[in-house]
Amino acid sequence: MFKLLVFSCLFGHVLSANILAVFPHTGKSHFDVFEPLVLALAGRGHQVTVLSFYPQKTPVANYTDISLVGTLPVFVNALQFDYLKGSTLIFEFTFVNGIGLSVCESVLTSPQVKSLISSGKKFDLLLVELFNSDCFLSLVDFFSAPHIGLSSSMNLPHHIPRVGNPDSFSFSNNILLPIKPPFSFLQRLQNVVYTLGMRLGRTHYYSVLEQKPIRQVFGHEVDLERVAHNVSLVMTNTHYSLQGARPLVPGYIEVGGLHILPLKPIVKDLDKYLNESTEGAILFSMGSVLQSSSFPPAKRQAIMDAFAELPVRVVMKWEDDTLPGKPDNVRLSKWLPQRDILAHPKIVAFMGHGGLLSTSEAVYCGIPMVLIPMFGDQPNNVAHLAASGAAVKLSYNDITKETVLKALRAVLYDSRYRENAKLLSERFRDRPMSPLDTAVYWTEYVLRHKGARHLRSAAVDMPWYQLWLLDVALVLLAGLAAVLFLVFWLARRVANFISRRLYPHQPRQKPKRE
Repeated sequence: MFKLLVFSCLFGHVLSANILAVFPHTGKSHFDVFEPLVLALAGRGHQVTVLSFYPQKTPVANYTDISLVGTLPVFVNALQFDYLKGSTLIFEFTFVNGIGLSVCESVLTSPQVKSLISSGKKFDLLLVELFNSDCFLSLVDFFSAPHIGLSSSMNLPHHIPRVGNPDSFSFSNNILLPIKPPFSFLQRLQNVVYTLGMRLGRTHYYSVLEQKPIRQVFGHEVDLERVAHNVSLVMTNTHYSLQGARPLVPGYIEVGGLHILPLKPIVKDLDKYLNESTEGAILFSMGSVLQSSSFPPAKRQAIMDAFAELPVRVVMKWEDDTLPGKPDNVRLSKWLPQRDILAHPKIVAFMGHGGLLSTSEAVYCGIPMVLIPMFGDQPNNVAHLAASGAAVKLSYNDITKETVLKALRAVLYDSRYRENAKLLSERFRDRPMSPLDTAVYWTEYVLRHKGARHLRSAAVDMPWYQLWLLDVALVLLAGLAAVLFLVFWLARRVANFISRRLYPHQPRQKPKRE
């Protein structure tokens, strides 16, 4: 009996699923979020095929890359500050979705994807990135398998209803809006208008354009909205300690911090540089997309002049070999192991752009921040972090030596910022399972339960007017109107009756004839 039990356990571990993970976006930070998940699934014996622009540098057991390298330029150090001047929410929405359309047209029609489609392979589950294109849901339709949506940030407005998550316009904001609850009336109005507008734009414009490459590859159109609403669950790189508490259905799983890996030692000369600073050090990075070296000269020099007046050392991500006006206490590097540096005991502050991966790493390490939000979800991230008291917002347009010094001195010398950062770190870390274990568990849960459709709220299949109870409201309003009409009619009858009793001889006036 004991041998049979042991054999059953071993047999259970041998069983594995064929999983296709689709990461078509060219941004490296997007892939970085979910790379630990696909590697962990491969490590657990699942056969994982990964379609992405970032293949593994060395072979990994049970892990097959379908490399998209060369299909499109990768989105690394791709944006300059001047390009973002005067950007608006509408510009950002069209820019991001325009990239999605370009990816759809280039990647879906690529030889790599066509070869995958014609390979005859079968998959038990698809993991599909949710971002700026629904085009690749056509692969879900083709392989006829359950799928999990993966979002590297807060979900975009059109992703939220897919598992029946309730719209909370009154206190949960659009990803592109730099607002935090409680919202004013104008903020709530703005939240509703932008959110519904973005949904309509996605559904009735961009999704329609995506049908052209879909027809080219599959020979017919695919009802992307139907496939999207059949998602088993959505995993998103958020956590309520950062973005605030919201009502979530069981099919919506927060795995914020999934990309934060165990510490690795930093190179000896960098470790020596940090340890020799008696007053600590600042890490400066504007992320993997923005080129720090494209700072306009005046703003760049303002930051350098501010650094020069501080008794701390600065480790700075900088894409060029030189930096005009660089003070002696600043060290440059084209690439930095940011997560490992932030955990160094000498790091006392982080200065960056407010990207979700960077701020999550700083929060995890309990480091106070000075943040310069530029685009996308960054203003929203910064608004919440500033409200928590763990960060200072520094507007790009307001960058001067004085404003940079004021912001940095606040997080360096006002103990409240460090205390709030430590408190936020405790909330972010305190979970029943690590983000990676959570993601693995729910992925295998969907496999075990053959798509786990029971995780979806009934709201997924309801018409919008029923979901928002507009039909009920209409009936109630009609009933109220009928009651008011009846009360008014009875009041007039009673008034006329009383009038006749009190004034029985008063003649009734007849209308005059012309």
